[in-house]
Amino acid sequence: MKTLPVLAAFSHAFRSTTHNLGFAFQVSWPWMLALLPINIAGNLYFLANSFGNSEEMNPKVFAAVLIMGICGMIAFASIAVNWHRYILLDEVPHGMERLRLDATVWRYVGNILLIGLILVVGAGGIGIVLVILAVLLGTVGQFVAVIGAVALTLFSIVASYRLSIKLPAIALGRQDYGLLHAWTATAGNSWRFLGLLLILFIVSGLAALAGGLVGFGLGTIGGNVGVSISVAVQLAVNWVLAILGVTMLTSLYGYFVEGREF
Repeated sequence: MKTLPVLAAFSHAFRSTTHNLGFAFQVSWPWMLALLPINIAGNLYFLANSFGNSEEMNPKVFAAVLIMGICGMIAFASIAVNWHRYILLDEVPHGMERLRLDATVWRYVGNILLIGLILVVGAGGIGIVLVILAVLLGTVGQFVAVIGAVALTLFSIVASYRLSIKLPAIALGRQDYGLLHAWTATAGNSWRFLGLLLILFIVSGLAALAGGLVGFGLGTIGGNVGVSISVAVQLAVNWVLAILGVTMLTSLYGYFVEGREF
């Protein structure tokens, strides 16, 4: 069993991201360009339909958000596959390879959804038990339910990242590496994963806050131009954070599976 050095892991992922940010832009700008009009249109639609009769507008707004989410997930998977392969194999995508939508990308998307489904089903079952305890045991049960809900949330976050160690393996085209392998390889490191994700959450939160403030300030320019600039800034910040998250998975895969050091 390998022990995860939290600070070294984050430092390695951060350096790998910042030192290769220029190349990351080369890999992902086609997707960013493709997503920009989709996000601008979706945000403008949301702003135009989020007021008034919410009962009539909610399904339409939800559909717009869902479409943006699906497009974003597909783009993320495509960029992530290329990024994993670049970091681990030194493979440089060219031309339309940067917009790859091959079987590997769809496997990547499918496993993201599978991991989410596993966590929802597992957490949902435990959540039902906690609700029953809260109802049957009164105040004591409610206290237990709150503590249990917090613990369940933290465990689900850690579990999602431990299982996601499989994703770089998918990017490399490995058919022999499954979710159980990822779970076993990272055994005994749940608290360390929690610490690593806490650092990542704080850094991401500060970056998102800064980007949001800049975007809000630019958005006050007025009209569709201001909204478009604001969305572009938010998309850029989200892109950097996504690259950092993917790099983190790549580093963890290299450490736990390939035996690399930070």
